[in-house]
Amino acid sequence: MDDFVETLKSIRGALAPEQGQRLRELAAEVKEGAIIEVGSWRGRSTYALSLGSREGNQAPIFAIDPHEAFTGIFGGEFGPQDRAAFFRNMLKTGSWENVRLINLSSEIVTPGWTLPVGLLWIDGDHSYEGVKRDYECWVPFLLPGAPLVLDDTIHPEGGPYRLVGELEAAGWRVTERVGKVAVLQRD
Repeated sequence: MDDFVETLKSIRGALAPEQGQRLRELAAEVKEGAIIEVGSWRGRSTYALSLGSREGNQAPIFAIDPHEAFTGIFGGEFGPQDRAAFFRNMLKTGSWENVRLINLSSEIVTPGWTLPVGLLWIDGDHSYEGVKRDYECWVPFLLPGAPLVLDDTIHPEGGPYRLVGELEAAGWRVTERVGKVAVLQRD
């Protein structure tokens, strides 16, 4: 795990090592369907998912991130320079072998999507409208019993916090929390 943590820390991002480790474990458990990551930034969580998939059942990973100029609700600045860092990190970690970057947003990708999803990790636009849009685009493909994982669910001013509350009211259960990350399952 020490090599994993050191490599994870070498990639810029806000995902803590224990959160990355949990994503790695969840990816290793996917037996059917693809792994979808919405919001890849520079590839920190992508690396965790990639390694987990390689250690598990080789589920393909699709990283959904337009890498266009964008200012997040918490003030983060994102853009094409992050795509270059993403590519460098995929090369450095060997993740290029099982990660497919799709440089489009969810609402453009999903109308033609056909693969089932065995793990859905949403860490893109943190506005309520953005996270809800990503959820609504991908949840029709989520296999029964497959986990939905959301980042930054502890900030009341953020969209993920609000969405988790709505999902719980609609029958989803938060099965665990690892810091700011929530893992949900449908009943």
